[in-house]
Amino acid sequence: MPGTLEKPRVATVTLKLDTSQRDRLKLLAVDKKRTAHYLMKEAIERYLKVEESQQAALKSVDEAVAHFEVSGLHLSLDEFKAWAGNVKLDRNAQLPACHS
Repeated sequence: MPGTLEKPRVATVTLKLDTSQRDRLKLLAVDKKRTAHYLMKEAIERYLKVEESQQAALKSVDEAVAHFEVSGLHLSLDEFKAWAGNVKLDRNAQLPACHS
């Protein structure tokens, strides 16, 4: 039906917490005026974002190393430091060209 919103698909997951964790979660939920369920979903979402970001960064590093190994293109540390110093003065400072 056009113009209708689809409900997101959900799945139930069981999570076992020790008594101390469960009690802390209940207290925090009361303090924040939220449900424990809401806090757990929020925590999982934050965790996923951090981990996905870290994995993307690691993949980018692996790709950069592979590109360097094939092309030999690089900047020296001194060139990079000089550019970083320029960025402090001018946010639009151009990164120097890579060379072999």
